[in-house]
Amino acid sequence: MVDTTRQESRTGGGAVPPGGPRRRWVLGAGLAGAAVAGGVATWLVTGRDDEPPAAAPQRDWTPRTHVSAADLDTKWAGVYRTHDVAENTEFGEWLGRPLDVAVVFGAQNDWYALTHPWFAYEAPEGQDWAAWVRERPDERKLVVSTAMVPEGVPEDWRARGAAGEYDDHWVEYGRNLRDWGIGSSIIRLGWEMNGDWYETHYIGETAEQREQWKEYFRRIVRAVEVEGTSFEIDFTIAEGPQDSVAIDEMYPGDDYVDIIGMDVYDSWIAPIDPGARWQAKGEKINSVPKLVEFAAEHDKPLSFAEWAMVAEGRTQGGGDSPEFIHQMADVIAANPVRYQAYFDVPAGGVGMTLADAPLGAAAFLQRFGPGGDAAPTDR
Repeated sequence: MVDTTRQESRTGGGAVPPGGPRRRWVLGAGLAGAAVAGGVATWLVTGRDDEPPAAAPQRDWTPRTHVSAADLDTKWAGVYRTHDVAENTEFGEWLGRPLDVAVVFGAQNDWYALTHPWFAYEAPEGQDWAAWVRERPDERKLVVSTAMVPEGVPEDWRARGAAGEYDDHWVEYGRNLRDWGIGSSIIRLGWEMNGDWYETHYIGETAEQREQWKEYFRRIVRAVEVEGTSFEIDFTIAEGPQDSVAIDEMYPGDDYVDIIGMDVYDSWIAPIDPGARWQAKGEKINSVPKLVEFAAEHDKPLSFAEWAMVAEGRTQGGGDSPEFIHQMADVIAANPVRYQAYFDVPAGGVGMTLADAPLGAAAFLQRFGPGGDAAPTDR
């Protein structure tokens, strides 16, 4: 039996966006309770005074026509290499093909910053991602990592959101992205909700909070889909952490999700042997094999918006590991995958890039470069 360690901190995540700070520090504490099956309870206790909030009417909305996972198996290639457009372009040149997607992280310091994403509205020089998409709208797509509330909202934000208190903000968000030419973006709404390191979209520790979270997720999807948009909603969990809530207890439903994703880092695994590491990763409560199985059951394509080798050290990284690259490429090649994006910065505990890993970089080019079996299928 492989001896694995409890996950104590999280690896990866985007750099601080111009619109405000982001925090990503994880304590792998167990989450209490199990999610209640079915829709959110009508009472939606807020925690303010034991009185239920008045629920706002739901917006008129028709679920989108289902598209099979096989038809969405584009395997688009992307990267997170800071928020600089030139850095991403350079990565595509190294890879030997233009990138299809770019991963960006929205600000969350207040509602204005959240609903007016910095990468489209008064973007800093060299970081206008809306313009990047508009230059080649048929070939480029943004993957937008979006919090569910800004920092500083009341602790009962899940209940408030589930009752519709924040609907108008999300209608504004959808209109803004549409008006800036990125109304067909992939939205990673509340990404990595199963880890408590993101207070602005953590799913919560109780069954009640989790049901409220799921209903709020559904309301956001209804709100952002204003006329003239064609967003894809990516439900992205974090691999592990141990003792966390399982994916099926977090899932908001097929009508509200287009892509089922996971962020995967080669860290917090005790075994040194690459095969044993991969086996140990597969034993986590939310593992890559479980993700693949769950997505297949729901006929949804996969995504890996953040994945990377991790430097050896305190985070138990595997270092320069071509085996990890091949293991991930095997999953991507064998399954319907909408997109994958390598996290090519040393921030957040990753501690290394592909430039620091010649063996892993060679494996990456072999599998994801032109002619690779895990490369995009549409070019």
